[in-house]
Amino acid sequence: MRYAEVAVDIPGDRARTFTYCVPDGMDATPGHAVWVPFGSRIRRGVIFALADSTDLDETRDVERLLDETPLISNPQLQVARWMAEYYRVGLFNAASQMLPPGFADTLRTYVSVTGEPVTAAEDIGQRGRRALEIARDAGRIRRDRLGRKLGRGGTLVVDRLVRIGLLEVETVWERPRTRPVYRSVVRLGVPAARADAGALRQRSAKRAALVRYLARHPGGVPRPDLVRQFGDSAVRGLVRNGLAALQREQMVRDPLRGRLFQTTFAHDPTQQQAAAIAAITDAIRKSAQPRTGLQGAQRFLLYGVTGSGKTEVYLRAAGACLAAGRKVIVLVPEIALTPQNLERFAGRFAGKIALLHSGLSAGERFDQWWAAKRGSYQIVLGSRSAVFAPLDDVGLIVIDEEHEWTYKQHDAAPRYHARAVAEKLCEVSGAVLVVGSATPDVETFRRCERGEYKLLELRTRIAVDGSLAGDRTAAGQASVQVVDMRRELRSGHTGLFCRALTQGIREALDADERVILFLNRRGAAAFVQCRACGHVRRCRRCDTTLTYHQGEGSREPAQLTCHYCNYRVRYTTACRECASRQLLPVGTGTQAIVGEVNRLFPGTGVVRWDRDVARTARAHAEILERFVKGPAQVLVGTQMVAKGLDIPDVTLVGVVSADTGLAIPDLRAGERAFQVLTQVAGRAGRGPHAGRTIIQTFQPDHYAIVAAAAQDFDAFYAVELEMRRRYANPPFTKLIRLGYSDPDAETARDAAMDLARTLRRVRAASGEAATEVIGPSPSYPARVRGLTRWHILLKGATPARLLDRVSLPRRWIVDVDPISVS
Repeated sequence: MRYAEVAVDIPGDRARTFTYCVPDGMDATPGHAVWVPFGSRIRRGVIFALADSTDLDETRDVERLLDETPLISNPQLQVARWMAEYYRVGLFNAASQMLPPGFADTLRTYVSVTGEPVTAAEDIGQRGRRALEIARDAGRIRRDRLGRKLGRGGTLVVDRLVRIGLLEVETVWERPRTRPVYRSVVRLGVPAARADAGALRQRSAKRAALVRYLARHPGGVPRPDLVRQFGDSAVRGLVRNGLAALQREQMVRDPLRGRLFQTTFAHDPTQQQAAAIAAITDAIRKSAQPRTGLQGAQRFLLYGVTGSGKTEVYLRAAGACLAAGRKVIVLVPEIALTPQNLERFAGRFAGKIALLHSGLSAGERFDQWWAAKRGSYQIVLGSRSAVFAPLDDVGLIVIDEEHEWTYKQHDAAPRYHARAVAEKLCEVSGAVLVVGSATPDVETFRRCERGEYKLLELRTRIAVDGSLAGDRTAAGQASVQVVDMRRELRSGHTGLFCRALTQGIREALDADERVILFLNRRGAAAFVQCRACGHVRRCRRCDTTLTYHQGEGSREPAQLTCHYCNYRVRYTTACRECASRQLLPVGTGTQAIVGEVNRLFPGTGVVRWDRDVARTARAHAEILERFVKGPAQVLVGTQMVAKGLDIPDVTLVGVVSADTGLAIPDLRAGERAFQVLTQVAGRAGRGPHAGRTIIQTFQPDHYAIVAAAAQDFDAFYAVELEMRRRYANPPFTKLIRLGYSDPDAETARDAAMDLARTLRRVRAASGEAATEVIGPSPSYPARVRGLTRWHILLKGATPARLLDRVSLPRRWIVDVDPISVS
C-alpha cells in the first residue's frame, strides 16, 4: 500500500499536505496533479511525496490523475515549498503556478429538484422557495450559479435544501476550455518508389495527380487542402484502396509560425564582454558537472551602461548552456520587449525557442507549454511567469532589466518576485543565474557588495558598427541636458516643450532622424477642473481623479477614464456641480504630446505607444515596426519606450516631465525616477550618429535627476544607500505589507486598528522588539473599485517571526518584500 502527501486546493493551510491512499494500479509519483475527496467535495491537488506507510487510522483514496505525466518536476516542487513558506500562501497555490495554462478537467456540481414535498415542519423561507422555483424551471443548474442568484449567503440556502432532501446533487467532469487541437492529415500509404506505379493504375486523372502530389509531400497534407484542390471523391477513393492513409495529427498553435528571422552571428566581443562571457560560461561548465551545492559565483549581476552589449553576453551564455546539454530560461519585464529580444535570440537559435507570456492566446500558451514540457524547445523566452517553464534540466536563467517592478506579482497571491524564484530554482537545480541592467536594483547591487552575486561590468558603449562609443562622453553615453521649467515659465514660455526641445526635434526631423518623447502618463490631461467652482470630476469607485482621454477617431467621443478600475464616462463640457461650461483640462498626457507634435510640425509621422493602443504582443510589435521601418519619425510613449529598445536612428530623446512619480509617498520613488530617466536617455545615440537627451523638470536639483543626467549610477547608489541606511529601509531591513479592504470605510478602518493593536501586544509579549509595527494607515489611493483600503507595515530583520505568532483574520493579504509601501 502506498500513501501520497497531497497539497489540496483549499484556502489557507500554508505548506500543509494531506495523506491519501494511492489505489492499486494507479501509477502516481511526486509532481502528479490529482483529484482527491476533501470533505463533501472533490478538489484538485498535487502530490508532493509518497510513503509506504502512515500513522493515520483511516485514509481516503486518490480519485484519479489529471494527467498520466507528472506535471511538476522535483526542483519545481522544492521551489513551491519554499514559495509557500516565504510568501505565506497555500502549498497548492504555489504549485499551481507550475501547472499548464488552462489545464485540468473541471469538476462541476449541479443541483436539481427531487420532487419531495415540503412539509410543514420544514420552514425553508422565501429564499428557499425561490431556489426551488429556479431549479425547477432550469431542470438542472450549477450549484454556485444558483447560490449567486439568491444573493449573499445563497450557497448556504442551497446546501440546506440538499441536506433536507429537496435538492439532489450531481457531480460532472467537464472538459477543460483549453485543450489540444487536432486535424486530419493525408499521407501516402505506399512507399514512394511505388507511387508512380500506383498513379498509373488510377482510372481518374485527379487520383493519379493526387498520388504524385502526396509523393512530393512525404510529411502529409491537411485533408481540407487536398479536398479543395482534388475533390472529396478523389481523396476518399485513394484512402479506400490503400494508396493513401488518413491520420489524426495534433496542430501546434505556434505564435512564430510563418515568421522568418534573419540569422545573426556572434561578433568579436570587447575586452569587458569577453571577461563577462568567460566568467559565466566557466560557471555553466562547472554547473554541468556533479554538484556539491550552490556556489556564490553561480549568481551574476551584469551591470552595463545602456548600449554596452549585454544581450551579446546573454546569447553567448545561452549558447554555452545548450552546448553543455542543458536548457535556458530568458525573462524580460514586458511583452513589449519580446519582439526585439525574440529577433536576437531566434536569429542565433532558430527553431529552439518557445514563447510564454500573457500576450499569447490561450491556445498558443497551452501548446507552447506542452511543447517545452516534451523537450521540443531548449530555450523559453517570456515575461515573469516564464520562470515556471516546464524545462526538465535548466542550466541558465537570464533576467534582463532585472530592476523592473513588473517582475513582482502584486495583484494576486502568491505575490512572488521572479528574481527570488529564479534564485531558488537555480539553487535546487544547480543552474547559473545572470541578471542584467544599466540601472540595477539597489538591493541587488548591495548583495554584490556582500558577495551574494558576482559583479560583471560593461562600462563602455558599443556603436551600431561594433566600434566602441566611449568618445561621445566620458561614460560613452548620449549627452544629457536638463532644462529648468521654472525658468522657462519666468521667461514667458508656456508651451509643453521647452525651446531647446522644440529646436532639437526640428533639427532631428530635418536630418531625417528619429525622436522619442517620453511621458509616463496616458490620456490627454491628468484631470478636468471647473474654472467657476473648482470642482474636479472623480471616479465614483476610486479615490482618484478621472483622466481626460480624447476620442481616437471621429466616431469615438472624448471620455473621462479611471486608470485604476477602468470606469469610463463620456466627457461633457458642463460642470456637474455648477453647470458652468468653463471646464479646463489640467496636466498633460501622451495624447496631448501627439497633438503638440502635430501642431508644431505638421505632416510629421507620429506614433503613440501606451496601454491604450497596445495590449497584446502583436500590437506592441506592430507599433514598433511602424516606428523602426515605417514613415513615423516621432514615437510618443510611456514607460514602454524606456525599456531595452535598440533603434539606431534615434538621435533625440525628450523627457517631457521628469517629475512624474517623484511625489508619490514611497521609499523607492527616487530609485524609480533615476532608473526610468537613465533608461530612456539610453535610447538615444545607439547608431552611427551622436545622441542627445533633453530632460524637462521643475526639480533640477533632485539627486535622482542630477544622477540620471550624468548617467552616474555610482553617485545615485551612494546617496540612495545612505538614505536607506538612515531610515532603516531595505536592503538594511525586510518589509512585510499587510493589506485589508472593505466596501464599508468604517469596517476597514476598525479591522486595521484591531490588527495593529494585536500585533503590538504580541510584539511586546513575545520579545520581538526588533520588528517595528508601522500604521495602520490608508493605502494610496485609499479607495479602489469601491473598496476602502488600509495597510500595516512590519519592518525589521525578521518580521515574519512576529507574523507567525498572530492568526490573521480572513480577508487580510500578505505581501512579502513589497515593491511599493504606498
